[in-house]
Amino acid sequence: MSDLERRVMKGVFWTVLQAVAGRALSFVVFIVLARLLVPADFGLIAMAGVFVALLELLVQQGFSVAITQREDLEREHESTAFWTNIGLSALLGAVFWLSAEPVARLYDTPALTPVVRWLSAVLPLRGLAAVPVGLLQRHFRFRVLAIRSIFGALAGGIAGIVAAIAGWGVYALVVQQIVAGLVDVVAVWTAAAWWPRFTYSFRHLRDLIGFSAHIVGAGLLDILNRRADDFLIGFFLGDVALGLYAVAYRVLLVLTQVLAKPGTLVAFTAFSRWQDDRDRIRGAFYQSTQAASVIAMPIFIGIALVAPLAVPLIFGEKYEQSGLVLQLLALAGVVHAIGHYNSSVYLGVGRPDVRLKLLVVNAVVHVAVLLLVVRWGIEAVAAAVVARLYLLVPLDLVALRRLIGLSPKRYFANFIPATAACAFMTLVVIGALALPVDAIAKLALAVVGGGLVYCVSLFAMAPELVRGIWSRVKLAVQAAD
Repeated sequence: MSDLERRVMKGVFWTVLQAVAGRALSFVVFIVLARLLVPADFGLIAMAGVFVALLELLVQQGFSVAITQREDLEREHESTAFWTNIGLSALLGAVFWLSAEPVARLYDTPALTPVVRWLSAVLPLRGLAAVPVGLLQRHFRFRVLAIRSIFGALAGGIAGIVAAIAGWGVYALVVQQIVAGLVDVVAVWTAAAWWPRFTYSFRHLRDLIGFSAHIVGAGLLDILNRRADDFLIGFFLGDVALGLYAVAYRVLLVLTQVLAKPGTLVAFTAFSRWQDDRDRIRGAFYQSTQAASVIAMPIFIGIALVAPLAVPLIFGEKYEQSGLVLQLLALAGVVHAIGHYNSSVYLGVGRPDVRLKLLVVNAVVHVAVLLLVVRWGIEAVAAAVVARLYLLVPLDLVALRRLIGLSPKRYFANFIPATAACAFMTLVVIGALALPVDAIAKLALAVVGGGLVYCVSLFAMAPELVRGIWSRVKLAVQAAD
């Protein structure tokens, strides 16, 4: 195994650990906060979150990704990116603070004004962390990033729970974000051991902007795809409906980040180093997406089956409608978990413009469909989100065929083992849910029985696939030692 491959495997181990441990911790905190707070509190945060996510992208994504991807990185690139981020984040934070009242009037929700003003403090924190994070990713220091993520989630979670118990309501969620951001900044700066020079180069800025502009543009469209539903639900249906939808979507988002983000982050870094070897990228892409299907498909399909029963048990009866929404959204999780690798290819081979064009189409279709269905309720919105994802999958396949010579036949053949095993699992889960026992027993039998049947079925049909995935897991663990 080459040094780069060893570093990739090590990166996989630590990013998986970061995703599983960090997101599991965040999810436990989320459950506790959901029981302490009401849907309207989550609705207010989701309303403000539409704009926070938009502004965060401008200071967090473009330069960070460009620093990771660029082959010939100079100190002037790093310092110029840092000072640009600092200035931009301070400016956008001030603009967001000043726009608090107009945003609240847009939603016709006066209680949103102070929430927006407090959340404006998050933007400078993101600006401080962006460049050190890009440098850590560039050098495959995913162990540091994993530890930083876990500590940030822990500190923010504890602060949020304490604030919720003290009766701070929605501000408990604000405190959670600010404390997590502060810990994040301290952690990455300590780990990166890097300081910017007091220099600024417009030539180096142009070098970075050439790549970053496409990243930011694609990110804006991605946010439009992910946040248009939040905005329209909040605008047309109000904070309570948005809170119920946000709880369901948060479950989908956490699981997607756990199952997809670790592999795609490392894949992007590796593809960037292999960008002149299309055959190698194509082979790694097939392996990665197949492994993603083996892990993601049973989880998301299983959640779709048990969500109406599980959500009220876990979050409380006040979130019963969220269970129905999650049942639909979980079907989108399969496409999300596998499709994340598409972006790693586009960025890794230096073609963010392709991703940008695809996101334009996705955004236009997404917003148009949501405008048609939002008045029918949050279940209709969830169904529209799922339908749009599946209908537009062929566009990605055409782009990947042109960039790396993807074979659609080979691509879909990779998913046959997981799909067949999921069919057997579904029969068992449906049977368990029909048993005349209490809700907790039904859920336990469905999860354990379905999981066992899936694993046995998969191994019976594709033993070499299972052994191959297991061997890569062992290599990742060994590389991390």
